[in-house]
Amino acid sequence: MSFLQNHDQIGNRALGERLTLLTDHARLRAATALLLLCPQIPLLFMGDETGSETPFLFFTDFHDELADAVRDGRRREFAKFAAFADESARAAIPDPNARATFEASVAAPGPDADAWRDLYRTLIAVRQRAIIPRLSGTRAMGAEAIGPAAVVARWTLGDGAVLTIALNLGEDSVAFPEASGEMLFAQGDAGQRASVAVWLAA
Repeated sequence: MSFLQNHDQIGNRALGERLTLLTDHARLRAATALLLLCPQIPLLFMGDETGSETPFLFFTDFHDELADAVRDGRRREFAKFAAFADESARAAIPDPNARATFEASVAAPGPDADAWRDLYRTLIAVRQRAIIPRLSGTRAMGAEAIGPAAVVARWTLGDGAVLTIALNLGEDSVAFPEASGEMLFAQGDAGQRASVAVWLAA
């Protein structure tokens, strides 16, 4: 199973920020193509498909001494981070037991929700048409770094077709291998920042 973010990763951040706020959207779209078009089972976190920017905060429904211990312990935990070295910064970490913390964590569509929905629909349709029917018997062929934040990965699918994904999430340009066969999805200029190319060769 593969994922870009999950409830543990987001909820265990002090302020519950999602990837939509932590990286630029071009890179996140390229990473989403990798997630949805590689053979592994993709795990989507609620709100990913609409580009949600609302936080997913750590919340509980504890009471009394346990509630105090969890709230205070969580704030102490973040004291080792420079951003929360100051006590007033730690006090701004939402109280896990407050109803407002839970309510703030409801996924709401982001400002580019339609564009995110379109991307997810496109990628899922490609996965359904070109990858899922060939999954049985799929074998990984390996992956190689082609730059500081770039990779090429290949799989032999069940019918013998070779699936290749080339991805560059870095700032520097890299050389993608020459694509052959059917181009399933591409974003950006091949090898440039935030680019991805996915193709299937019989």
